[in-house]
Amino acid sequence: MDKIYLATYSFGFDSGLGMLDKIRKAAEIGYSGVELSGGYEGRSAAEIRSVLEEAGIECISSHVQLDDIEAELPFLKELGVRFAICPMHRIGCRDDALELAARLNELGRKAAPYGIKVGYHNHTMEFWEEGGEYFLETLIKNTDPEDVVFQLDCGWASAAGIDPAEFINRYAGRFRTIHVKENGKVIGADKPRPLAEGGSGNPKLKLDENGKPIIPPEFLKMMEERQKTNCRMGQGIIDWKAVKAAADAQGCVAYIVEREYSYNDPRDRIRCLIEDYQYLKNHI
Repeated sequence: MDKIYLATYSFGFDSGLGMLDKIRKAAEIGYSGVELSGGYEGRSAAEIRSVLEEAGIECISSHVQLDDIEAELPFLKELGVRFAICPMHRIGCRDDALELAARLNELGRKAAPYGIKVGYHNHTMEFWEEGGEYFLETLIKNTDPEDVVFQLDCGWASAAGIDPAEFINRYAGRFRTIHVKENGKVIGADKPRPLAEGGSGNPKLKLDENGKPIIPPEFLKMMEERQKTNCRMGQGIIDWKAVKAAADAQGCVAYIVEREYSYNDPRDRIRCLIEDYQYLKNHI
């Protein structure tokens, strides 16, 4: 694999690196570019772009919450971003998927004048089946391929029991970027939950005295166990050569490493990102 990108989310939340340093570190490892994950730490687009140019890499995409995409389009255009990807949206039933598809179509039309494609990134829940098709299939079939693209997270897809290469071939041309995430086992698709009121539909959490969300211990434990399925590259259940062959044939433009978990010292996520890059560069 020649051109490999890195989602800055992959550094985790305890790397001690700010966003600009994550960009520099990605370039130092050898990655061709980055996918940002929103927030931008109050930096201007000009400032971020200057660091990208200095590092010699590009920002191909950004993960942006659905409600924020329209407002961020001028900022993303200045960055040179090609894809504004919704990272997650709660889908409780097929009607929710149809509603989400309509919103993606609307945003895709608004993004077109900026030269940006709006996209959607899956977890496992999008592979829940209703009405004879997965929620993700409902999204694909009810969005305009001219304006809306999809980013297949192969780790979460395979965790849901899906063969990523087969699914890419099934929906030729719809997956323009691929999240490279090694996965060690099938855990099945998350059961749908009803939409919470408003926003992204993410579950509401109680807040502590400082206004920060209180995350239930059982949820933290579940997330930790789920993240551990993100094992060392080449030691999981995904056939990456088949994925690349399928994606290349269908017009994929970027392979983006996204790591959830450090299989080395938990504090040394960067070592994992180096090993991910080296494996892909040397074996795929």
